[in-house]
Amino acid sequence: MPLVSRALLVAPESAAALAAPIVAFAAAQGITLLRATTDDFLQRPAANLHGCSHVVALVEDSTLAPLLQRVRIENVSLGILPSEPRSRLYDWFRVPRNADEAIALAFDDGAQAIDILRCNDELALGSVLLGETPFLSTAHRIYRERTGSWLRALRYTLTLLLYSIRNLFAIHPFPVKLTTGKDKTLQTAITGLVAIENDVSNAAARLLNTTISVQDGKVSTILIAPKSVMEYLAFLFTALVWGEQKVSRLPTAISYIKSSYLKIESPRPLRYFLDGRRHLAETIELEIEQAAVRINLSQAYHAQHEIQADEKDTVKVENLPTNEARVAMIQRSLPLFTHALEEDFKELFLQLRESARAPTHFLLLMVLSAIVATLGLFLSSAAVIIGAMVLAPLMAPIISLAMGVLRGDRGLLSTSLTSIGIGTLLALGTAAFIALLIPFERVTPEMAGRLNPNLLDLGVAIAAGIAGAYAHARESVMKSLPGVAIAVALAPPLCVAGIGIGWMDLHIISGALLLFLTNLVGIALAAALTFLVLGYAPILRARRGLVISLLLLAIISVPLSISFYNIYTYWSIERDAGTTVFEIGGKQLHLKQLQVSIQRDKVLLRADVSSRQPVDLDDLKALKKQLSERWGREVELEVTPRLQL
Repeated sequence: MPLVSRALLVAPESAAALAAPIVAFAAAQGITLLRATTDDFLQRPAANLHGCSHVVALVEDSTLAPLLQRVRIENVSLGILPSEPRSRLYDWFRVPRNADEAIALAFDDGAQAIDILRCNDELALGSVLLGETPFLSTAHRIYRERTGSWLRALRYTLTLLLYSIRNLFAIHPFPVKLTTGKDKTLQTAITGLVAIENDVSNAAARLLNTTISVQDGKVSTILIAPKSVMEYLAFLFTALVWGEQKVSRLPTAISYIKSSYLKIESPRPLRYFLDGRRHLAETIELEIEQAAVRINLSQAYHAQHEIQADEKDTVKVENLPTNEARVAMIQRSLPLFTHALEEDFKELFLQLRESARAPTHFLLLMVLSAIVATLGLFLSSAAVIIGAMVLAPLMAPIISLAMGVLRGDRGLLSTSLTSIGIGTLLALGTAAFIALLIPFERVTPEMAGRLNPNLLDLGVAIAAGIAGAYAHARESVMKSLPGVAIAVALAPPLCVAGIGIGWMDLHIISGALLLFLTNLVGIALAAALTFLVLGYAPILRARRGLVISLLLLAIISVPLSISFYNIYTYWSIERDAGTTVFEIGGKQLHLKQLQVSIQRDKVLLRADVSSRQPVDLDDLKALKKQLSERWGREVELEVTPRLQL
């Protein structure tokens, strides 16, 4: 590379040892080298230049910004050599770590002009941090030592986590007025802001799904504006856990502005950090000066920051709170969950009040779905039963019931419960009538599958309730409601209970009604909690309804837990019997095709007994005794001996 023929070396008085290799390189290359101390050059730049058009500076992080100010005014080029091994300038300006390469680059005669960022008339080399953010200041020792080993990276991540948790209790949105270079203004409230210059590898930059270049005449600014504590926690998770990869989309608490100018105004003083240095001001102006200073930088730097002519501003502020009610709300106190606004309430409430009613088409669909479900149960046809699930309109009033419980709305509660009651009676009556007409009483597999509900069924109901509430609150996913109805299956257990009424079978009635109540309570509670998370009621207002719902859930969970325990017991006995080889009278017996049922403390076991030798009655009695001792229960066997040859 061509080198300059004459240069001024600027270095601190205490850096004689560090300057020696620089002086030696200049002498070896025949470069005329003048010298000045850093303090002297900053005070009297013109007097020290003596006609030199290039400066080679041995700099600390804190001295580069004022040095750039001077060389810009004097219109000379600059080569930089960091004086500290862990200087941030290595990362920001991609200075070679090899000393010989860095010195040669500093004397290069091919300096190129780069953009610089001004923050309130001061140069910002790395970034500007405003307010409470989960990102450490670039001057922080842990930040500067975050690379080099996995231990440093882990320490950096843990420090960020602790710092963020501490900030969680201190974050408080404050009002700001934003003005971009295109004179676009925006009144909002934020908790923090990060303006990125050369520090393009920090954690904040990874939240953008775009590449940042500092040579595009724009400053990239990330605005942090969570509308709730949960939204802030989600943002923290993305910022801290995502790693070195960029996200595919902006987190909901993040907005992004890329403009040549950004003004932030606030009625209160703003505390901000400019490259780690603390400042205080009511107005912050960020402005890019294009091609403002000529500096020797590596090919790696220029490859990362290609010069781009971009006249358009990028303003992604959809996530910013701009509604006056929202801004006022979060300024008072950041809520635990994002609160829905009045316009969100109005539309959803109108929809839920309509869904809570039982008009003629509701009654007709309820009867038709009961007919289809009952016939499908007798036919043991899963396809027919699924069709009945889609037809059944019970899901809508249950979701309305959830909102009524959450907000303590007596009118909505009364209407929803009335519709659910009417729908339930219609389904029971229709199924009982059909059961009386059909001249045989046989419990099909589809009926039997709805007689022993357990905690797994409750899990299905809770998941379906969450999905149903979310689908009602978000119009874009309303098309998923048929799938929710199929998943929760409200009509079939009601119809099984109706069949039990027609047959006067208390076991069928109780088992199927327990499944229906499980679905009803699980959906209602889960939907109410989902509406709470989505911000449709404050926690204090929802407390009473949630307590009642949780109490009902606890009551229902008792028989469900017993049923789940029984299922586990069946499975344990089946697994033990099916995997054990029993030694009886010198014969090895294998149990296959197992069917287990438990009546109080007695185990009824139906199975094929397989052996390579004939099995007689004494062998089976000995097997029964061994099983009783093994399981600690009385065992009744119904077996079919089979001979293996």
